Amino acid sequence: MRAALTRYRLLAYATGVFLLLLTLNIILKYVLDTRHLGDWLAIVHGWLYLAYVLVSVDLWFRTGKRLAVPNMIGVVLAGTIPAMSFVAERWVRHRVVPMIAGEVPARSGSVA
Repeated sequence: MRAALTRYRLLAYATGVFLLLLTLNIILKYVLDTRHLGDWLAIVHGWLYLAYVLVSVDLWFRTGKRLAVPNMIGVVLAGTIPAMSFVAERWVRHRVVPMIAGEVPARSGSVA
């Protein structure tokens, strides 16, 4: 579960950063009438968001679905609102870390 949390945190930050860059790009393009960085920001954010959704669902399954479904839907949607993936990452981390601490280590010789 620790690796799944690490993957989730990495993609939450990456998705959040690229969404903030995309938002800044749109502001600069339309408000200040400057050249924009191109469509590659939107493409990168789109692929990162897809990966973010997949690792969020993976983490939810690995926690044994102990996180409420409406909360996890909110976590997934947080990748579409600028800066909210950072808030969602903190929320998830504070709930999953105690679950990891309470895990019983796998017995030697067993397949984990």
